[in-house]
Amino acid sequence: MHGYVYYRWTSRYVALVRWALKRRGLGAARTAAGNHLAETHHAKVVPAETARRVISIDRAIEVHASEGVVPYRVARDVVLEAPLTIALAQCACRATARQSGQEHDCGPLEQCLYLGDPIAGFVVEKQPTARLITADDALAVIDAAAERGAVHTLWFKDAAAGRMYAICNCCSCCCIGLEAQREGFRPLAGSGYHAVVDASACTACGACVAACAFGALAMEGVDGSAYVDAQSCFGCGACQRTCVASAISLEVAPNDGPAPLAWDEASMDSPAG
Repeated sequence: MHGYVYYRWTSRYVALVRWALKRRGLGAARTAAGNHLAETHHAKVVPAETARRVISIDRAIEVHASEGVVPYRVARDVVLEAPLTIALAQCACRATARQSGQEHDCGPLEQCLYLGDPIAGFVVEKQPTARLITADDALAVIDAAAERGAVHTLWFKDAAAGRMYAICNCCSCCCIGLEAQREGFRPLAGSGYHAVVDASACTACGACVAACAFGALAMEGVDGSAYVDAQSCFGCGACQRTCVASAISLEVAPNDGPAPLAWDEASMDSPAG
């Protein structure tokens, strides 16, 4: 029943969550509900290259992600069949933001990629604007979102058979997950990478600071260069894509945070964490 309500009326579901996030006066009830939601409906941030690789699978993948990859109690697995059924649907976060009168220049509404049956097929059946698309179409959605500086997220939900079910291309102005993160909840896990700035190559243009959805960059480095607060960086790669001087790279983060969700030929043959 939970899954039916969520996938059938996603925008209404998100609108209710957004309403609750703004009601700090709810006190302990809001905190408890928010913590529960973050535990059972959460995402892993990934660079665009990883999002592309998920879409481009040519063989079945079964990765039982350990808590080192997605540090939550439930919904940690990536199980995908090839060929992959993909549905493109409207982003409920953007739709509800616009319905509430917020106007943002953050791209088209159709940004959510639902992966695999039965969820992809159900969404197409129940959501009037959703449709099945090809892997090439999905890659084009990801690439266009990357150009706009989107944060790519792999979503996991208890009502998705405890598995990853979607790739979202999130903007900081509309995304309910990013909003919940700012409100002190923890629905997002880092990619397992963090941004590193080459101060000698940085031109101090500040474009990366504007691109960061997590407030992890500031022009406080050597000679006014960009500086990354590693504790705040989620390794989404938006700053790297924005930097015209190629002064920013992504490196595997220290072992005190989530590990990258990555697979190669070997890891496809056996579960990887």
